[in-house]
Amino acid sequence: MAIETTSPPCPRGGPAARDLTNGSIHRAIWYLAPAMMLETGILNVSDLLDAFWVGRLGSAALAAVTMGIAVRWVLNAVAMGLGIGGMAVVARRVGAQDQEAADQATGQTILLGLILSLVLAVTGLTIARPLLQLMGADTQVLPLGLTYLRITFVGSFTWVLVYVINAMIRGAGEARLAMRILFLTAATIVISEPILVLGLGPVPRLGIAGSAGAYVLGFGSGLLLQILSLMRGKLNIRLRLRHLRLDLTLMRRTIDIALPSAIQMTLRSTANMILVSLVGAFGTFATAGYGLADRLLFIILVPCFGLGNASGTLVGQSLGAGKPQRAERSTYWVSTYAAGYLLTVTTLLFVFARPLVAFFDPTPEVVDIGAACIRIVTFSLVFDGIGFVLGRGLDGAGNTQPAAVINLLTLWGLQLPIAFGLSRWLGLGLVGIWWGRALANVANGLSFATWFRRGRWKEREL
Repeated sequence: MAIETTSPPCPRGGPAARDLTNGSIHRAIWYLAPAMMLETGILNVSDLLDAFWVGRLGSAALAAVTMGIAVRWVLNAVAMGLGIGGMAVVARRVGAQDQEAADQATGQTILLGLILSLVLAVTGLTIARPLLQLMGADTQVLPLGLTYLRITFVGSFTWVLVYVINAMIRGAGEARLAMRILFLTAATIVISEPILVLGLGPVPRLGIAGSAGAYVLGFGSGLLLQILSLMRGKLNIRLRLRHLRLDLTLMRRTIDIALPSAIQMTLRSTANMILVSLVGAFGTFATAGYGLADRLLFIILVPCFGLGNASGTLVGQSLGAGKPQRAERSTYWVSTYAAGYLLTVTTLLFVFARPLVAFFDPTPEVVDIGAACIRIVTFSLVFDGIGFVLGRGLDGAGNTQPAAVINLLTLWGLQLPIAFGLSRWLGLGLVGIWWGRALANVANGLSFATWFRRGRWKEREL
């Protein structure tokens, strides 16, 4: 549904300023998708390299980082939720060609990001120790995990703002810039991490602290590029000082969209944290094996995250231009592409599960556990990936509430009870946890497909 414009159409042009609301849907998808897939994939390659370097420090260090990342993602999910709110508002206004409103939404969302980063830093530093203990960190793992989290949260403003601003850049259709920003972020992490972790050249060996420091340093470089790009005024959105004056009405509107999204992403990340806790009860090898399996399963989903982001941008801009049918067709086609990709790569991951886990940690117990997890969970990712694409389409429409309900029901209502029941009550151990995750993925994808097909998201006003 189109919205009223309060200013003349966007005056800027250039290679990135393409009209995504007209012409071939497939051309629009593949204009956005490659850059968005690379954007989301770049950081996950650096995460795999992180596992490689930390793995050189031993299974205890790998377990500590696995727990630390699970805690970080709980708070990171809130930042991503805010980014989705900003993306939906910006995409709708860019689609309606309301330049000043798009710029104002950008500035207000950045202000919210700064406030949020302070809250998350204080919260993260406060809850780090009890959460790690709750997750089963022993006397060897706990101090390593605390070191990792304390550094990560002190620098939280870098990764919060990068996620928030990049979401708005994608919503404006500037997919290639978002990709370049995360390429710089990942490159900084990849180059600095072995130097800091292992102590190469004149740099002392920092171990776990080096891994966290590289993460903050990388996101700091990405944030600097974002700010410079927005202030140059050559994009579909820009940042000026007047856009940073408090606009409580617009902030509330953004929060109304962002809050359900932040809740649903927090539900997902906290469910994963509790799953790590269930695994942690089986020992350090179990946590290390699950950590590697989870990263490998996650990385093959990464292209679906890029496709989902493309779906959200196309839905937001199409609705802003008053073309709900185009928004729907775009998301269905993106889902089809995601399904074809996942059917191929999940088969390959199933076949090569053991050598892939062994590459990062050859400990026999870790390889056995990691490979078993992959082989049970991998094919359920087809449903999970489709659900993510459809969910991002709903996010682009500003219809973020259903995702929170679906994740509550499938992750908290199915995954955790099934995983706990099968592993503890029926005595299946780790295998029960893997089946809990797989069944939840299937239910999640089917639930999103059912809701999206109902079509109520087309009526959402922003």
